[in-house]
Amino acid sequence: MTGGEETFPSALDGWTAEDWQEYRRRVEDGEGSVRVMDAITRRRSLEAEMAR
Repeated sequence: MTGGEETFPSALDGWTAEDWQEYRRRVEDGEGSVRVMDAITRRRSLEAEMAR
């Protein structure tokens, strides 16, 4: 994970309810929790860059 406030664990503070819902769903489906956290954080970082 890269980028100032988007680094673990501070990135988790900015997660939305939808992010947590996606996290829970993906972990329940058998995906590893660290992989899911990384994927969601990367998606959020990309979305933030595109919004600039």
